[in-house]
Amino acid sequence: MNIRNHHLILAALITILSVPAFAKVEPLLPEDPTGILIGRAHPELAGIDKLYVGIAINKQYVSVTPDIDDPQKNGLVWKELETRVMNRLLETGIKVVGNIKTVITVGLNISELSELRVDIDMLKLDDSQQYIFRIQTSLVRTVALQAQPNLHFHADVWKKTSQMQTVSIQNTPPTVTKVVLEQVDSFIEDYRIANPPGKRPPNANDIAALITVPTRQIKPPVKPATAEQKFVASKNSKVFHKADCSSAKRIKPANLVTFSTREKATQAGKRPCKLCKP
Repeated sequence: MNIRNHHLILAALITILSVPAFAKVEPLLPEDPTGILIGRAHPELAGIDKLYVGIAINKQYVSVTPDIDDPQKNGLVWKELETRVMNRLLETGIKVVGNIKTVITVGLNISELSELRVDIDMLKLDDSQQYIFRIQTSLVRTVALQAQPNLHFHADVWKKTSQMQTVSIQNTPPTVTKVVLEQVDSFIEDYRIANPPGKRPPNANDIAALITVPTRQIKPPVKPATAEQKFVASKNSKVFHKADCSSAKRIKPANLVTFSTREKATQAGKRPCKLCKP
């Protein structure tokens, strides 16, 4: 009995594990280069007004940790790397307000800013002239609940795949710098796609900006011809009127004829209106 149960369990496991092998994999949907169907690429980067740069070494910000920039430790001058990242962003037209220290000193509202954060984890191998490092660049934005905007938190809305390497102490500075700038360039490329020149991304709260409505030109009201002429008549009537006569206002524009003088109206075979007495 136990052997039979064992065989049944084994058969069930084989069946379950074999299902993925026969499962049909759905093909990936093609990209929409026009952005008509699925919207603009990288919407998480759209509408960024300005940001600050944060480089954190083993979870400590370069700008606020005085002893982290010690060339004797690993040969890297971290503040120089931070400056190079800022300059890279500024060259592409991205507004950079500075680093985390600038934000704190100036008193800017950190919840209104985005942070391009470069996390660098480094570990020196014991009894070895090598470092293991891991680098990951991400964009951190404030996320709030629509119903309760006072409840908000910081979240990684864009992230580059982390890169880990083992490198000699001598090659650590150029290798780390190269990887960091490559990841920053990836961010810049995605940022440009999400914020094309000359196009302001619509605000999600601005319904009018999301719906394109053709502008209808309003023509100025046309003054009725009766107000500009001294005497008027209908071509289907033998009576002529003053321009401000109530009967004249009922004449259809297609039937309206005008006269500059009373004599011209009578010469045309028209007789005076008994109401307005032209």
